[in-house]
Amino acid sequence: MTIVQINYFLAAEAAGSLSHAAGELGVAQPSMSEQIRKLEQHLGVALFTRARQGLTLTEAGRQFLPHARRVHDEYTQAMESVSGIRDRESGTVAFGVFNSAPYVLSGLIPAFRARYPKIAVRMIGANSAQIADAVRSGQLEAGLVALPIDARGVTIGDVLWSCEAAYFHLDPEATARPVSIADLAARPLVLPDAGYADTDPTRQQLSIRAQRQGFPLVPDIEVETGAAALSVAASGLAGAIASVPVAEALGYTKHLTWASLDPPLIETFAVITRDPNSLSPATEAMIELVNQHMRMLHQEHE
Repeated sequence: MTIVQINYFLAAEAAGSLSHAAGELGVAQPSMSEQIRKLEQHLGVALFTRARQGLTLTEAGRQFLPHARRVHDEYTQAMESVSGIRDRESGTVAFGVFNSAPYVLSGLIPAFRARYPKIAVRMIGANSAQIADAVRSGQLEAGLVALPIDARGVTIGDVLWSCEAAYFHLDPEATARPVSIADLAARPLVLPDAGYADTDPTRQQLSIRAQRQGFPLVPDIEVETGAAALSVAASGLAGAIASVPVAEALGYTKHLTWASLDPPLIETFAVITRDPNSLSPATEAMIELVNQHMRMLHQEHE
C-alpha cells in the first residue's frame, strides 16, 4: 500500500468516476485504474462497484474510507512539519569555526540571520583539530578549519582563503628582518592553542620546521587564543605568532611591529563535512554564506 494508491482512492471516491478523478489529478486513467486495482489486491477486497453510472463504494470501501482520509491527513501534516526546514525557513544550524574566525568573519551571523531570520544559529568556536573531531564524531555537520587536519572520517572542501601568520613584537628591532625558526627558538615566545599544541595546524607547521633544523620549539608562554598571544606580545614579555588579518582586526598592528617568518608561514582554510551528500538545508545555507564571506576576505587581503 502506498500513499499514491490512497490518494487515487480518495480522488476516485470524491469524483465518482475514474476519468474525472484522473483528469483532476492530471494523470492517465489507466495508471490510476492500475494503482487502485493493486490497492484492492493488497487489501484482498473490492473497494468500488464499477458501473456505467460511475463508481460507488462497496461495504469494504466505506469501512476503508475514514482510515484512508486519516492516512492522507497525517501524511500531509508530516510533509508540512519539515517543509520549513527543507525550504530554509526554520530549524537550527550548528557550525564550527576556528578560534579566531569571529574576528575576521564578524559579519557572517548578521548576514545569515538577515537572509534566514527563522533559522537559529549555534556558532561553535574552537581549535581546528577540535572542530574536526566534532565533525568526525557527528556532533557537527560541518565546520570551517585551518589546514592541515587529520582527514580521517571527514571530507575537506576546496581551500577558501590563505593568509600569513607572522611574528609580532613590541620592539621594532625584533622585526627588522624576517624571523627564522632558529630565531624563534632563541627568543621569548608565546604561542596560542595551548590545549592542542600537538594537533593545531599552525603549531604543527612550526614544529616541523624546528624538527628539520634538529631542535624542538618550546614556547615560554602558551595561551589558548591568538588574541591572548597578541596581548602578551603587547606587554613586552614575548614575541607572538599570529594571523596578520586577525591582528589587524584586533588593532594590534597599530601597536606592535611584525615581520614575516623565513620562509613565510601561510595558513589555509577550508570547510569540512562528515558527509557532503547528507547535509541539512540549514547547514548547506551556512556553507554557501561562509564561501561568500571567505571569498570577500581573499579579495580584501590580496
